[in-house]
Amino acid sequence: MPAAIPANRGDLFEVFFAAAVAARFVKRAKQKTAKRLPSVTQSDVDAILTEMMKKGYTKNVNDVGSAVIDTVSVTVAVPQKAQVFLMERSNWSKVSDLRSGAINFVNSHSRLNAQARGLSINERQDVIRIVAAGTEDQKGTKADVKVIVNSPTNPDRRFRNIDYSLKVSGGEQFHQVSGQGFDKFLNIFGEMGLDVSPVASKYDESINDFFDTEVFTKKYPSRSAAEQTGGGPKLKSSARLVYQYATEQLKKSLESEESNPVKVRFADYIIFGLSRNVNTELVKFQGKGIVKTRVANREFRDFLVNTVYKVNFSTSGDPIININVGSKKFIQIRYKLECASTGTKTGKMYKFYPRHLIEAKEGMFSI
Repeated sequence: MPAAIPANRGDLFEVFFAAAVAARFVKRAKQKTAKRLPSVTQSDVDAILTEMMKKGYTKNVNDVGSAVIDTVSVTVAVPQKAQVFLMERSNWSKVSDLRSGAINFVNSHSRLNAQARGLSINERQDVIRIVAAGTEDQKGTKADVKVIVNSPTNPDRRFRNIDYSLKVSGGEQFHQVSGQGFDKFLNIFGEMGLDVSPVASKYDESINDFFDTEVFTKKYPSRSAAEQTGGGPKLKSSARLVYQYATEQLKKSLESEESNPVKVRFADYIIFGLSRNVNTELVKFQGKGIVKTRVANREFRDFLVNTVYKVNFSTSGDPIININVGSKKFIQIRYKLECASTGTKTGKMYKFYPRHLIEAKEGMFSI
């Protein structure tokens, strides 16, 4: 297990990834005829990251064998804890696996290398912006890092810009619906083509049997005070009724060998959850510098529509629906219950806060 640090590893991976991608566009071929670009090294990434953390990074680089100049810049918007952690260079070695993963990605990724090579030899002024957008408004995108290219001398030219959605172990979630109320169940399962309304009365009866629904909506002075009500286990057991029903419906459609409307909706749901229907590549850091990827595109959607899945329901712990492809876990739908804090005039107060999480598992990157 990685050592405990005072910052989120996913946020840190974004920054290392952005620095490594910038290094890929800066470190260019020596000759136009060279088919391979020189490898990006740790020192290349560290040099860029140093400037990023000081004042931001902008670099002018010549096209190969030309006086034409391209500009490469990096913009970072990540939480304060990640920024503070990275400001101290001695901390970088504590997460060297993340840096290695980013470097391995940029050196081995054929499409990124082809794009970087093409921009370095086209003898056209290009502006290449790498944006680590973790804390920006992302209602229309799932991107953590974006590569945005334009040409001031060719303003009408369209570039195929790429969005990257980054995941680390423990951060596999790519879609969620949050909050109490049966409408949240209707939402999360309705998006994938299921109607769970037939079990609504059973759910309401289960919740209402717990002597007072205000237990679930009121605020408490501490997490322990909320937990002592017993409301948490009751919410989970009631949610289990809905998840079990949804599992039965999914099994009927997803385990069929034929394409059907639920499979189509399910495929569209996965693609939208991963990409918001914007050209996006999912990048999963698996540990020890290993990175795997999955492009959310039409080809992948067609695969999802025509796949035979295996669906099962977890019999203990959080309500979880596992959806596998062959022997590999593909995604899971998980009901996670938290006692979330909110600030008030008298200090922090706590309330039950359920979340329905859609999480990518290892099969997403290996099938």
